[in-house]
Amino acid sequence: MAEDLLASDADRARVSGELRTHYEAGRLTLEEFQERLDETHQARTEGQLERVLRQLPSKRPTVSPRDTRWRSLALQYALVNLVAILVWVFGGANGDFWPKWVFIVTLFMFARRAFGPRHRRALPRPPKEPRV
Repeated sequence: MAEDLLASDADRARVSGELRTHYEAGRLTLEEFQERLDETHQARTEGQLERVLRQLPSKRPTVSPRDTRWRSLALQYALVNLVAILVWVFGGANGDFWPKWVFIVTLFMFARRAFGPRHRRALPRPPKEPRV
């Protein structure tokens, strides 16, 4: 926010909501919450609104980690097939293009690993019954 820009009612409402969230989370006492809320309603500039939120953690969106499973599966598929082609080329490249069978088999394995029953492991499983 620019320090000298005039604050709108929407800006004040946003800061009030953030203060309420911090109060509910226990970061502010009732007195601090009321003082900062009064400062919010009296603030004329965006810089004054930012000072109301001093020493409070800002809202940062949580970023989920990238799903690298697809990337690693595709890399494995490509490497296996590249090795098969290199063996075929350096072996004389005569006759039938036999790496096509490697393509077919590894494609089946890739699809099974990517879309098979194990890709749903994130779902909770029922606990196993103890053996007697």
